[in-house]
Amino acid sequence: MALTLEELCAGAEKDYGMTLIAGEKGLDNMVQWVHYIESGDVPRFLHGYELVFTTGMENHDADWLVKFAERLHEYGACGFVINLGPYVKDVPEKVIEYCNNVALPLYTIPWETRIVDITYEFCHHIVTDEKMNRSRAEAFMSAISNPSKEENYKEELEKNGFSDGEEYAFAAMKLKVDDKTRRESAERTARYGTVRALNKYTTRHSVFMMDKLMLIICQGIGRDEFENEMEKQAETLSKAYPEDKIYVGTSSYEDDSKLLARAYKRVCGVVKLAESYDMPFAEYSKTGMYKLLMAVDDKSSLKEYYDDCLGLLIKYDEKNNTDYVKTLRLYLDNDSSIAEVARLTFVHRNTVNYKIKKIKDILGCELNQRDKLRLTLAFAVEKII
Repeated sequence: MALTLEELCAGAEKDYGMTLIAGEKGLDNMVQWVHYIESGDVPRFLHGYELVFTTGMENHDADWLVKFAERLHEYGACGFVINLGPYVKDVPEKVIEYCNNVALPLYTIPWETRIVDITYEFCHHIVTDEKMNRSRAEAFMSAISNPSKEENYKEELEKNGFSDGEEYAFAAMKLKVDDKTRRESAERTARYGTVRALNKYTTRHSVFMMDKLMLIICQGIGRDEFENEMEKQAETLSKAYPEDKIYVGTSSYEDDSKLLARAYKRVCGVVKLAESYDMPFAEYSKTGMYKLLMAVDDKSSLKEYYDDCLGLLIKYDEKNNTDYVKTLRLYLDNDSSIAEVARLTFVHRNTVNYKIKKIKDILGCELNQRDKLRLTLAFAVEKII
């Protein structure tokens, strides 16, 4: 788990006189780091999810603090702290009102509190928590990569509250973002958004990168709740990064850490399937025949089956610039309806009938029920390979 603002600041009122005066609804915001900013040029300093400290040194007019708060919120700060003193004696009511409206936690500390002391302690907590997160993630990676060597992961998982006999929920995200800065932003948003969502149900979770996928593993959450939260994350990320492609898939539920390798293999297949169909979200439990195909270890056998079924038609299209593979796919997807294929491709029914006859000739089949089943399976294989 990553630290929430509420967790990080627990005890700070007693030790440093740190008092929450607004934005209580944002206390479950995740914290990546702490930062000290006096300049109104906020964007230069923030990546997102920082707790910002200020004395308000540039607070020379009535609206400075309001504008400062607006900029912090715009650029993703998780909260901010005002060191009351010569620059800000009292926090204006409109600043408090703004922070309440946008759920941006606002704290004050007395002038006597040294910012260096409190920020040092907070940074120490964040670094310690990140080390724990890394150890937990490494244990899960060991379980996935080499499940037979339980000595490499079992003890660490148990130390973090994970136990066999209880279901592990497993999901993965693929963030197809070309721009480096935007990709880093998307990864932070995905990680902290997911952790924040899961925290409503359980703190036994781990979110980490492996093989270019963001993996989410947790215990203590029901299947329906987990599926719903992962679908919400897919929707949220797709809206936040409309220029890019985000794919989220959930896996099977396993009650033994040795089976996480199987869950990983399955979730990779589900994400690949979601990408093939350009769907933001897909569930393993609803993949139907694809469950069988994803279970095949020898992908070369699937490729051989695909080529045997559709290879002649693919080569004919390539050589003659025809669209018979597309026509066949539409024909199978629409219950062999000539009329529907004609409507979807904007051609006359006779044209579709001619194409279907040519397809039968090329493939040497009659497109009876057995042929249709075989070819439908071949198109399903295409999504997997």
